[in-house]
Amino acid sequence: MSRPRLWRIAALILVLALIVPATGALAASPGQETGVTALTTARLVIRSGPGREYQDIGRVPFNTRLPVLGRNASGSWLLIQYGGTRGWIAAWYARIYGNLNTVPVTDETGSAAQGTASGGGSSVTVTPTVGLVIRSGPGTGYRRLAGIPAGVTVPVEGRNSSGTWAFITYNGTQGWIAAWLTRINGDINAVPVTGGQGGSAPAAAPSYAGLPPITRGFMLGGQTHTLDHPDAMRQAGMTWVKFQHKWSPGQDPAILAGRIEQAHASGFRVLLSIPGAAYPSSIDFADYVNFVRGVAALGADGIEVWNEMNLSREWPAGQISPSSYVNNMLAPAYRAIKAANPNTIVIAGALAPTGVDDNYSVWSDARYLAGMRNAGAAYYMDCLGVHYNAGATPPDQSYGHPADPGAGHYSWYFWPTYNLYAGTFPRTQLCYTELGYLSPEGYGSLPPMFWWGSGTSVGEQAAWLARSAEALRSTGRVRLMIVFNVDFTVWGDDPQAGYAIIRPGGGCPACDALAGVMR
Repeated sequence: MSRPRLWRIAALILVLALIVPATGALAASPGQETGVTALTTARLVIRSGPGREYQDIGRVPFNTRLPVLGRNASGSWLLIQYGGTRGWIAAWYARIYGNLNTVPVTDETGSAAQGTASGGGSSVTVTPTVGLVIRSGPGTGYRRLAGIPAGVTVPVEGRNSSGTWAFITYNGTQGWIAAWLTRINGDINAVPVTGGQGGSAPAAAPSYAGLPPITRGFMLGGQTHTLDHPDAMRQAGMTWVKFQHKWSPGQDPAILAGRIEQAHASGFRVLLSIPGAAYPSSIDFADYVNFVRGVAALGADGIEVWNEMNLSREWPAGQISPSSYVNNMLAPAYRAIKAANPNTIVIAGALAPTGVDDNYSVWSDARYLAGMRNAGAAYYMDCLGVHYNAGATPPDQSYGHPADPGAGHYSWYFWPTYNLYAGTFPRTQLCYTELGYLSPEGYGSLPPMFWWGSGTSVGEQAAWLARSAEALRSTGRVRLMIVFNVDFTVWGDDPQAGYAIIRPGGGCPACDALAGVMR
């Protein structure tokens, strides 16, 4: 999840922190400050226009926050200013803060990259930015032939009609790689379209030989923005990676193709959590359902349908309704996803654990869960999403949380939270799409709203994560546990880095602890 911890956990302490009105900002003119910003989740190319075919005019480092000055119609490319360079970056490698729909659409461009290929020969090259699978055809459903590491430059011998796949030769293997995960040198559209060599596209949804199996038993994964630490994740016994993507109406599902390919090329199953913009005033249910249908068809292994729907941050204030969620979103999304790809696991969006309930801007998750059950949600999911990341005691201890005044509210504790969700849906598997423990060790003092985590050491974080995994596996009810998080670096009012298992200096005590459980 990439939802700020500050807002949600503060709700458990201060009711007023939850009462934040939705706003309807007026769109700025292209090129002006919009109030929307983007945080890069990788080192990105700045291009002169909204597409890979445009000229490479610069770079912006990982973890850089930029003002968003404009966007293309689908919201897949962002116009930004970095230093003295003004250009476009890929939105799917950025974390958006604010409502992207308020940013003006613009077609501002510089010069497209000049072509360097003609006829049957080509001097156009591609350099993968991540390790990629070489496939027998131009799509993620084709057979895996070999791999090509990041940073290797190879000539482009052909392309598909849209220029999204490149036909190359590497170490004697001819095949196709995802062009959107490469740095393209030259104009790929000048390269001839070719059928290449390889088998025919499968009629069924994509399947991926060599990936870990999807089982009915317990599986472990981690949430990241970048997938920069795949070896550490494997060491911990993780077979899944979770990314969160903020949908907006009109987006092309292909915006997530790169995420899916990146995960599969690294040997992980991929869970995509797909909520919308913060503080929405309305939700286009039909467009959302079409979007998740398309994402499933791309080969997503799991889709979490929205996120924390009991908060006005995620659902229109005054319209929070489990019945609306089930009937207008979950049920049609389930049918659409299964029609596109029967193998995709459908997870009902996890709620924010809270006892606060004003019937307008927040519902308690206990009341919302009961409403979901009564609306028939169990028929439209493979798994019920659960969040638990406010713990500051060992999993087996249900008392003594620093922020608990003595009432013993379930949301502070591991087993009481489990019992609520498992008891409300007694015949449904659970998927913990966020489970994490906050430790400030190596960072300094926590912000005031997170004071309750100040006594948790990195060693305790590691031990408690391992014990949580062991305990959940022992229930026979939990299918998936996603560690929140692997390697976030944000530290401030929302100290996400304190949840990360990759600690300052690069060590990962939790990886060793989890590995002991997952062997």
